Amino acid sequence: MIFSPLPGKPVINQGFGQNPEAYAPFGFAGHEGIDFGVPVGTTVYAPHDGVATVKNDGATGYGLHVVIDDGKRRSCLAHLSEISVTSGQQVYQGDPICKSGQSGNAHGPHLHWTFKILKNGVVQNKDNGFGGAVDVTEFTRLWLDQDLHHDGEYTDDAKPYLAMNFSANQYLKNPNRGVA
Repeated sequence: MIFSPLPGKPVINQGFGQNPEAYAPFGFAGHEGIDFGVPVGTTVYAPHDGVATVKNDGATGYGLHVVIDDGKRRSCLAHLSEISVTSGQQVYQGDPICKSGQSGNAHGPHLHWTFKILKNGVVQNKDNGFGGAVDVTEFTRLWLDQDLHHDGEYTDDAKPYLAMNFSANQYLKNPNRGVA
């Protein structure tokens, strides 16, 4: 089970795969994660267990970000203002690990989350147009015991994401969800 890195019912302002023209220069078929619209300094929690790696791209890319990896899955939480864990530190689901920000290539304060599935530490499906990233909303529970994909709040700009169609190698559906 993966939990949202933000408590409550966070607002998504850019969905997975949206705005392909903006992400083509980076080699992606669209946005390779989801963006939560939150103010700078919002506490962010580990969505799953793993080992943290702290990275800083400065004023470019993801800016200040943390990667959590457990050999089966990898989360990248990006555009942060501060990180309270160190590289190599074991983190556990629900641990407060960082604060949202506007670092790197960000057009406003938010939290970016990219999620990848690994096998023996190797990113799977790297040729899916998103560098192996998948839509994490399909597999994420809100802290209110709701589903991020169906129960999350979406801004008007992000709502078109809910109607997007992806090829089988680009998008994984959660087979355990009974909603059509």
